Amino acid sequence: MSDFDVIIAGGSHNGLACASMLAVKGLKVLVLEKNEWVGGGAVTQEIVAPGFKHDLFSSSHIFIHMNPDFNQHLRPELEKFGLKYLWGEDKITGHPFADGPGVVVYKDVERTCDSIAQYSRADAATYRKIVDDFAEIRDGFIRGVFSPPNLPSLQPAAMERSPEGLRRLREFNLSARAFVEEKFENDAIRALILGWSLAPHTRPDQEGMGAGFYVMVPSVHHYGQAIPEGGSQQLPLSMCRLIESRGGMIVTGADIAKFIISDGRCKGVRTADGNDYIAKHGVVTALDPTQTFLRLIDEEHLTENFRTAVRHFSYSDHGIARIHLALNERPQFREESLDGIAFHRFFGSVDKIRHQFAEIELGELPSEPNLVYVNWTIRDPSRAPAGKHTLSLDTVVPSKLRSGKKWDDVKEAFGETMLNEVRKHVTNLDSGNIINSVVHTPEDLFRYNRSFVNGSPTGGERTLAQWGAFRPFPGYSQYKSPIRGLYMTGPHCHPGNGISAMGTITANVLLKDLGV
Repeated sequence: MSDFDVIIAGGSHNGLACASMLAVKGLKVLVLEKNEWVGGGAVTQEIVAPGFKHDLFSSSHIFIHMNPDFNQHLRPELEKFGLKYLWGEDKITGHPFADGPGVVVYKDVERTCDSIAQYSRADAATYRKIVDDFAEIRDGFIRGVFSPPNLPSLQPAAMERSPEGLRRLREFNLSARAFVEEKFENDAIRALILGWSLAPHTRPDQEGMGAGFYVMVPSVHHYGQAIPEGGSQQLPLSMCRLIESRGGMIVTGADIAKFIISDGRCKGVRTADGNDYIAKHGVVTALDPTQTFLRLIDEEHLTENFRTAVRHFSYSDHGIARIHLALNERPQFREESLDGIAFHRFFGSVDKIRHQFAEIELGELPSEPNLVYVNWTIRDPSRAPAGKHTLSLDTVVPSKLRSGKKWDDVKEAFGETMLNEVRKHVTNLDSGNIINSVVHTPEDLFRYNRSFVNGSPTGGERTLAQWGAFRPFPGYSQYKSPIRGLYMTGPHCHPGNGISAMGTITANVLLKDLGV
């Protein structure tokens, strides 16, 4: 088949964002997806009980609303095909602590600072300053995140020209823990900010993470936080409808067996059932680098140096464990100010966070896991039968256990461990309220999606050696592979993981090459 301008290998939300951008610019696109569903990390299924819709992986949508191409070119079109965002207009997240009332992050900065001031007025002032400082860097940040990355020397060269720039550059090079311990005085507030900053699945003592605070913290106040009505998968499903309305095609159950390369150019793909699909202008891989370059491309088409770079790409030895629950009634918090909030972070102290990561490094099950908690039916009742609720808890865990046991052997017991952490603050998570539950581990994540290597949905570690111009490989950060006509998109490319629709960047690179 050669009726398509561009073929997208992999129906992740980024692959579909790339395809959607190309479609609205007039190109005919084919998307091939191995699974019987689309979405990659944006998948919603009734896995616990009929009528209860759970987001299996990514859930909260923040960074996508920073993407200028999504806002200008895609979102108005996607809303015509069923995408409807439900916004957090008041309380965004809750942060329970063992002592005291906990902290609520509101959309409003002043109310958030008032909540923090219950623990430390100085920390409230620091928080406000970080939010205010974002206004100074916002435009440059947006350009940097949603464009091909610059050379690594450009930012330091610009910042080193003034004492203030050098001070800020030093902060950018701090680890997340060093940053919070330097900037904040109260341990509970330090834990709140540190837990927040680890959302991209970085380690607390990993250097070079300081810049994230000037984005992660202010973004919810500047851009808000939203979820698609009906589940996270409504985003990719609306993209499919948009692509099809412009003459494109989505094929699920299409397991890619090989990229077709001739005369040094990628011409198309061959699927496991023997069908060849040929593209007129290019192919985009939304699959992880190992699949793309070591499994699906014959060795003769790549240099050994490049294949070595692919083998050295680090996916992380940290995975995700998650428990999904169907509930008869909404969870009730002991602390009244925390009740009725859809999203909570259970990060009790800096020491508790450090202890969990020490256990992970040793391949041990976290004994008191820090948790992300989502009860989206508070905001979106369509995700459960009338009056019922969904709840999901997740945490970071070792991909493999030092004991030699398989995750399947310990998953149910670890699900109970996660629940017991929440029960310290919630009164009604007992057998009378829990209709059913399902635990997913790193092994389950990889079963769902081969790009979730080691059970990590991040597309590769966010380290200094694997960031910006080094992501995914030095010399190949501009969304082009060594093979002409084969482009790359997905979380293994800049700017990394999260629901951002960064596939629009790859689309723009391809469109520029075509002169569109």
